[in-house]
Amino acid sequence: MMVLANYIIRKYAPQGKNPALPEFRGKIGMAQGWISIIVNMILFVIKLFFGLISNSIALIADSFHTLSDMASSAVVVFGFKMAAKPADKEHPFGHGRAETITALTIAILIGFAGFEFLQTSIDRFVNIEPINVSKALIVVILITIILKELLARISYCLGEQINSDTLKADAIHHRTDMFSSLLVLIAFAGTSMGYPKLDAIMGLGVAVFMIYSAYGIAKHSINDLLGKPIDKQTVQDIKEIALKVEGVLNVHDIIVHSYGAHRFISLHIEIPEGESPEHMHDMSDQVEKLLSNTMDADVVTHVDPVTVGGEEYSRIEGIISDNLQSLKVNIAIQDLRVVQNQQVESILFQIPVSTEFKQEDAFKTKCTHELQKVYPECQVIIEFKSQISMG
Repeated sequence: MMVLANYIIRKYAPQGKNPALPEFRGKIGMAQGWISIIVNMILFVIKLFFGLISNSIALIADSFHTLSDMASSAVVVFGFKMAAKPADKEHPFGHGRAETITALTIAILIGFAGFEFLQTSIDRFVNIEPINVSKALIVVILITIILKELLARISYCLGEQINSDTLKADAIHHRTDMFSSLLVLIAFAGTSMGYPKLDAIMGLGVAVFMIYSAYGIAKHSINDLLGKPIDKQTVQDIKEIALKVEGVLNVHDIIVHSYGAHRFISLHIEIPEGESPEHMHDMSDQVEKLLSNTMDADVVTHVDPVTVGGEEYSRIEGIISDNLQSLKVNIAIQDLRVVQNQQVESILFQIPVSTEFKQEDAFKTKCTHELQKVYPECQVIIEFKSQISMG
């Protein structure tokens, strides 16, 4: 299966190129979909035929589960084709999230099949019917188990290579079919040993597994559609890339919107105050180009001039940090600016907080009081920034 997966990657993505790039991932995803459709069609016909002649409700239901796999693979092909369409007037950010909708569709298909399987298995448990087991039938099931596991591994391998939740969801769908076929074998064994209800019990096991898998895929897909925080490693990667530009002191307020393979990144960079507007713009451009080339994303950068060093700066930073620690909050301040002429006139800074942070008022009151004890005439401006990327 790894050989086939690597062959598909090499066929559509040139050597040394990232297969997850939009120009390659669509073709790779559709190739996997067509392979699944062909294999599932063959298996459906074989399993349905032997299920009918053996009078096995588990095998008949399993054949229709295979048919639903074929339908889900057709959805995969359609989803990747839609996702590959360029941006247009109605969809200025492209059609990349068609992949996420495809994964959700697969979850719904698995869920419906699972509930139908559950109903049928309960009926079979109440009304026992004999199962005719033959060597040919067992061979068919063994072939099914092998092919479905191979399809699952190919789908998951390609999903990892191109970072596609859709292919990973399709892999889960194939694996549920493999497990359902495996349980059919167990049901046959139970029947031959005088436990005819084992067929229905195994059917219930398959149904529960399918419903659970559908729930996991749907939850992940819905989270992607609603919007979820990016992982900490991606945040760290963005910071490290941006800090490579000379003069960038810090990076914060990182937001990433994903549309399939394509990402849109916005971030704030801190640079020393006093730089000319032209230099600030040049630094911002450098960060955007570096991130865009490295992460294949559209990037927007906001520049925050900050005060750097000095006795008053260090003293103010210390007071703020002490107040944060007194509330047992492990957060670093950002965008600290100190405006002074003969004396300190204004202190402005931001506190990055998670959406669960509830101590804004307490900190603001306490910190402002402590700062104005040292600088009675100063204005203290504190802004709490909700960090979408925070865990």
